[in-house]
Amino acid sequence: AAEAALLAAIAALLAVPLSGLAHSALTHVPVLVEAGLAARPAVTSAQVAAVVLGAMLLAGVLVVPALRRDPEPAVVPRGRLDFLARSGADLLLLALAAVGWWQIRAQPATETGPDAVRVLAPVLCLLAGAALAPRLVMLPLRAAERMARRSRGVVLALAAFEAARRPRAVAAGLLLALAAATGTFGLAFGATWQRSQQDQADARVGTDLALSLTTPSTAGQGSSVAAATGGTLSPVTDRGVVVGRYIGTGGAAPRLVAVDTTRAEALLRGRLPRGTTWSQVGAALAPGTPISGVALPAGIDRGLTISGTSTLGSRLRVIPRLVFQDRAGLRTPCDAAAVALDGRTHPLRLCGPSSEELRVVAISLQINVDPTAPGATATGQSRLTVSVNLPTAGPAAAAGASVWAATSAGSDSGSVGKTSAEARSTPTSTIVRTTATVNLGKLRASQPVQVVATGFQPPAAVPIAVSRGLADALRASVGGKLTVTVGGVPVPMVVARLVPRIPSAPGEVAMLADVDVLSRALISAGALEPAVDAWWAGRPTQPGAAAAAAALGLGRVDTRAEVAQQLRSGPLRVGLPAALTLLVPAAVLLALAGTVMHVTSEVQTRALEVARLAGLGLRRRSILGALLAQHGAVLALHVGVGSAVGALVSWALGPLLIRSDLGARPVPTAAAQWPWLAETCLISGILVGGITTVGLVIGVQLRRANAAHLRAGA
Repeated sequence: AAEAALLAAIAALLAVPLSGLAHSALTHVPVLVEAGLAARPAVTSAQVAAVVLGAMLLAGVLVVPALRRDPEPAVVPRGRLDFLARSGADLLLLALAAVGWWQIRAQPATETGPDAVRVLAPVLCLLAGAALAPRLVMLPLRAAERMARRSRGVVLALAAFEAARRPRAVAAGLLLALAAATGTFGLAFGATWQRSQQDQADARVGTDLALSLTTPSTAGQGSSVAAATGGTLSPVTDRGVVVGRYIGTGGAAPRLVAVDTTRAEALLRGRLPRGTTWSQVGAALAPGTPISGVALPAGIDRGLTISGTSTLGSRLRVIPRLVFQDRAGLRTPCDAAAVALDGRTHPLRLCGPSSEELRVVAISLQINVDPTAPGATATGQSRLTVSVNLPTAGPAAAAGASVWAATSAGSDSGSVGKTSAEARSTPTSTIVRTTATVNLGKLRASQPVQVVATGFQPPAAVPIAVSRGLADALRASVGGKLTVTVGGVPVPMVVARLVPRIPSAPGEVAMLADVDVLSRALISAGALEPAVDAWWAGRPTQPGAAAAAAALGLGRVDTRAEVAQQLRSGPLRVGLPAALTLLVPAAVLLALAGTVMHVTSEVQTRALEVARLAGLGLRRRSILGALLAQHGAVLALHVGVGSAVGALVSWALGPLLIRSDLGARPVPTAAAQWPWLAETCLISGILVGGITTVGLVIGVQLRRANAAHLRAGA
């Protein structure tokens, strides 16, 4: 007791400063340093109390066994009842592990805060697997013993007999299997957790860099964003919509996300089902034909003219609006002054000179009656023709004029009819001519009518990909038709694909469309204002792209790399990766310590047998080979079974243990990962380290096996 008390006092004096240093070293793990949790060595009262209490308990552990007198062991026959009795612990652990897995699986998705089930379930599963390991290891060992009976090799036969028949040969199986299972589970769960954080960041941002606009989009804005970020750039529509009469649930409206789906693979991020790519999804949504429009020279603000006639003379006038498309695909309107349809040519002023080449993709004509014109009260139908002369960059540009179409928008039925548009090119210009028939009586009784001439055919319906949440809410399927109100304009849409979730809208009822097709539908309906809420950049190439985009002052910048880093290393979430970082080396040390203790005890117990084998003339090299084969096989089998247990637990339980930063289940659901390289290095390290340790211990014990052991055992 005095010796134990002295050892406890010395241990306590050493443990207080060493624990402070160890705590400081642990807080300097890179993940904790990044989270700002690094601490200097310190001594607290709670720390001292824990050390002293632990030393006293360990002193009691040293004293109590020395005071107990063990009776002579009784020989108890081992039958089936004894086998079943000894099987109760591992079977009970297995049942508890199954209950823990079921509890984790049935846990509510909104569970937050510390949870004993989430802590104990993986422990029980690993313990149950490790407890069953010795039983599983005996199967191949028994098979090896039967094969050794027919073998003439003394070394292999001796190793197989001893490994299969000695209970002490698998006494350390629990320790070795638990170490292997814990290490492999730690690596696999860490990889699963890291991957889940990245998947969540991908789903939240939707692309590599997202610039959410807080200012209206203007022509040429895309060039500034492209210069700051590089990579693949696209204007994006990201807003709440109404689908028919469905306005969403829980205060969350359905969301519409529209991007350039012709470059979906470079733009969109987020996990899709196996065998599906964003290119395949984008191909189902992309426009069938591109828009060529009419290209205007850069810097031009003069030279455009407009003229028009009507069958009722100059009683009608139009207010023209031109829709320009810049290099980034952004379409913006430009308003001009009202023009009387008097047959004369009038200059058409632009909103200002452009620094880049623009394309005219649509011309809107708002038609009304000129109240100051003579005969303004006339009734009947008037056939009008409006020609817009657009100077082009050259003969090649003029020759590229696309086929134009005309539709009436924002007018009562019967106000406008027989609309048409055509483009005629000359070596220096392109003339877009629009014709329509206007009912003056209905025009007087309603709002001014609008005719939109477009350099494309208006889409009959916008193809969309809908999330599973929206499909379930509306019972929508591929081919189903929906009417989606975008900015007050009803747009017909058709479901082309079903996807688990929409980028930037995880867990929401949302839909994905092509921004070009959506813009065509809105312009054809008379909504000329750009429906652009953000810019997305895929694979930015400029250094410091996020800072450069933020410096433009256009809105908030998010990158999936920054969001993933926040999810991984937040002060409230850093404990898990830090614990996983320390779990693997702890498992390796546990395996090596268990190997040393088991082999030392086993070889010391068999010292007499080793001396007898040497006395019978068996070479030391053969004895060493037999012992290495025996313990190496047991070590390899236990490590293999433990690794299989770690893999099984990480696959069955790992994804269920992961939560988002809000405490709910992550979106998308975590997928089990198995880092092959890291796992191979870990298992190989345990095996190599264990076999090396076995060789060293056996070598030392063999040198001690001499005639003294024979005399002692005689």
